[in-house]
Amino acid sequence: LSPKPEGMVLGSVVNSCRIANAWALPCLVLDKELSRWLTLDRFNDSDPFNLPQPAFGNEGWHILLQHRGLLAVLTTPNISIETLLEQVDDSLRDFCGPELTRVSRLDSGTSGVLVIALGSGVSPSANYALAQFAGRLVMKTYHCLCSGNGLGCIGSKAIRSAPLSTTVANDAILVHVPAFGGREACTTFLVKACYQLMGPRGTQERSFTLAEVRPITGRTHQIRAHLGSLGRPLVCDAVYGSQTCVSESQWCPRLFLHCGRVALRTVDASLFRAEAPLTQDLIGALGMLRRVEGLG
Repeated sequence: LSPKPEGMVLGSVVNSCRIANAWALPCLVLDKELSRWLTLDRFNDSDPFNLPQPAFGNEGWHILLQHRGLLAVLTTPNISIETLLEQVDDSLRDFCGPELTRVSRLDSGTSGVLVIALGSGVSPSANYALAQFAGRLVMKTYHCLCSGNGLGCIGSKAIRSAPLSTTVANDAILVHVPAFGGREACTTFLVKACYQLMGPRGTQERSFTLAEVRPITGRTHQIRAHLGSLGRPLVCDAVYGSQTCVSESQWCPRLFLHCGRVALRTVDASLFRAEAPLTQDLIGALGMLRRVEGLG
């Protein structure tokens, strides 16, 4: 096994100190390591990555934001992350060299913002971004639509703090909340809107909640597993909401989960904040529902 990049190792240390409420030391170490990475890389104070405007892409992705060694791309579930990286690399090779490094990920079936470092895995931009992701210093905001009784009235906030365990069978990943053990996982929810859908032949309406979600930790399938464990699975989630997925697929074309915002720092301490509105297919799915006020 290849060793973890320096940034990921440092980020793990930062996270351990965060848990222990000891911020001063990891922040100092992170700043010193960034200075060392920049010195080793002989980083130029000017921004060497001058991408053409308007930013380009194709039907599967396009560039949202670029600054000081970081690139934010809007991706859709129609393209795998591996294919996306290859296409971005081919498109930008003449502008920023041959290497790109993935410093974040999106679960399969999720659309939205994906952050990429412009440079190799040992470049300052890649190491600094990896350290922030591993240290849980990055703010990621998702939008999701979950089924079942509402999470509360519009504007309500909730937190789900429950450990998660992962099992793999036949190359399929399943995450669940175990009775004992598991890895720390914490998710916050903000209710943005409530919807209803009339059942067949005028039967009782089903309720749905549009929520803004922030995973404090970054476990695989965390949002999906946490909401599923509450009996509020995401719309069209075949893994954690299999009982309703077939009927929901009649009006929603895919898993309703979208990464709408990612915020972190670049190597010059600038705020790198990329935002992506809901994709048209998810907007269309909401248009099939009736918006209601109050509790969902």
